[in-house]
Amino acid sequence: MKNSIIKTHDFFLVLLLAAFTVTIGWINPAFFSIGTLFDVIRNQTVYILLAFALLPVIIMGGFDISFAAIAAFATYPAIILLTQMGFEGGIWLFYILAMVFGIAAGLLNGWLIWAFKLAIFDFSLGMSSMIFGLLALSSGSRTTSGALQALVGWNRKWLVTVQSVAGESGLHVSFILIVLIFMALYIFLRFTTIGRYIYAMGSDKSVAIRTGIDTKKIYLIVFSIMGALAAVAGATNSGLGFGNAAFAGKFMRVYATVIIGGASIHGGKGSVFGTLLGVLLVGLINQAMVYLRIPTAWGDAFLGVVFIAFTGYQAIESWNNKRPEREII
Repeated sequence: MKNSIIKTHDFFLVLLLAAFTVTIGWINPAFFSIGTLFDVIRNQTVYILLAFALLPVIIMGGFDISFAAIAAFATYPAIILLTQMGFEGGIWLFYILAMVFGIAAGLLNGWLIWAFKLAIFDFSLGMSSMIFGLLALSSGSRTTSGALQALVGWNRKWLVTVQSVAGESGLHVSFILIVLIFMALYIFLRFTTIGRYIYAMGSDKSVAIRTGIDTKKIYLIVFSIMGALAAVAGATNSGLGFGNAAFAGKFMRVYATVIIGGASIHGGKGSVFGTLLGVLLVGLINQAMVYLRIPTAWGDAFLGVVFIAFTGYQAIESWNNKRPEREII
């Protein structure tokens, strides 16, 4: 049992995170602080939620990029509706409405892809372009979140605060969402029949169909999960005070973190814990550049190098698994 855990991708990521943290902390001791961890979690909260949204699609063997557009779209009608109602209550109704719109968009995507046998990437590319275009026409790059009273001051709601070298740092209340979604998605993918079917679809779709798996049901469930979690990410993004334009062009970063977290580009493989570790690794790299005084523009370059390394490792591992064993003479 111990040896099997040591050989897992998740364990490798834990070691990599530890080694990276120790190295940067040795160079700049200020990096060793709970404030740094809180800053990384807060800065990566939306990316973590988006990565959770994308994970089931990748496990199923698809590559969707419309999740970022759905995250931007779902909050817009929710804010307009609540503003027109003059709603002055808490933020949770905003989350619920955003999820309703996100699930609707996800179900539409899933049904169209399944019904017309469309390539997920091609369809999601068109859907993403259409949604961002419509949002640009209706609202521009500005955010409408300032008009909703429920969001005022939400970005300063901390579970706990500490002092760091940069001033006050805190663990935001949105961390609760990460924990709850992590647990729910982990249980769903690991311990439910539908979760096992999603892995089976990604491993070999033709075999899954022959064994009687209802592919329509799987598509609708996977894309509704994607839509719901993307909406949660969008609502959180609005609550933290960022505009919807922040989602444009970010899908590749999210995709890269999911792959770094151990999900296979071919489907059938991936874990919630690994995905979380992948996002945190990228977040630590970005945070380390601040402490090392490296221009943040290098962040995408570093991410690209890490992504190439992990995809190259997957390719080598896949080739080794398919290579016929040598005959023993």
